[in-house]
Amino acid sequence: MGQSKAEADGIEIREADTGDAEGIRSVASNSLHASYADVLGEDIIEQAVEGWYGDDALDAELGEEGMLYVVAVAGDEVVGFSQSLVSAEGGTGTILWLHVDPDNRDKNVGTTLLNHTMATLSERGVEQISGEVLTDNQTGCSFYEANGFHKVSEREREIGGETYLENVYVHEGRAKFESREFDGRTLYVNWAESERGSDAPFYAAYSDEEGEELFGWFCSNCESFDTAMDSMERLECNDCGNQKKPTRWDASYL
Repeated sequence: MGQSKAEADGIEIREADTGDAEGIRSVASNSLHASYADVLGEDIIEQAVEGWYGDDALDAELGEEGMLYVVAVAGDEVVGFSQSLVSAEGGTGTILWLHVDPDNRDKNVGTTLLNHTMATLSERGVEQISGEVLTDNQTGCSFYEANGFHKVSEREREIGGETYLENVYVHEGRAKFESREFDGRTLYVNWAESERGSDAPFYAAYSDEEGEELFGWFCSNCESFDTAMDSMERLECNDCGNQKKPTRWDASYL
C-alpha cells in the first residue's frame, strides 16, 4: 500500500489564502459526506457545500473580519482546515467547522490543526473557545471531548426542514505557551511557532514563559522533546525519526 499525501509530504499548518479555496471546498465535501451522509442525506450535503464553499461565498469569508481559516497542507494539497469566528467584542471564539479529509483522519492531522487553531485564536485575544457538533456525529463529539472540551448544552438545529440536536462544547482556550515537563524541568511549547515536519509539525519549546530562551523543538508526532538540530538547521526527532521538511529555497537543503 502506498503512502498517503500526509505521510509522504508532512504537514504544514498555516492561515489560509484565496489560493486554498479549491482545496478547502474539496476537503469540506469529502469530510461532510463521510461524517454526515447517513444523518443528513446526500442532497443536503451537496446543497451545503455549494452554499457555504462556492467561489463567491468562500472568497467573501476568507476576507471577512473576525473569520479565521487555518489549513493543513501536505505538499501542495489541502488535507484539512478549520473555520472559526471571533466575536466582535473579542474574548470569545467559535470553531464553526474542523474538517479533515477522510484519507488523513488517522494521521493526527485533526489534533495538530486544532492545537494550532486554538493558539492562533488565543493570540487574537480569545479566552474562551466553543465548538459545535451534531450529536449524531459521535466521532466529532469524541474528538472535542478528547481534546479538553466540555459539553455545556444541547440545542436544536434546523437543517433541510428537519430538526437535529447539536452539542455545544467549550474550552477555556489554548494558551500560546503550554507548560510541559521534560527531564525534571518545565518547558513551554509555543503552539503558534512551528516548523514543517515529515510526519507532523515541530513546535518551538522555550525554557521561560515569556518565550525568550529557546530550549529546542517539540515533536508533535510522538510528543517528544528529544530532538536535534545540526549546524545547517536540519531538525530531527531522535525518538520517531520525524524530520524538518525543507521549505522552498531553504538553503540548508540545497
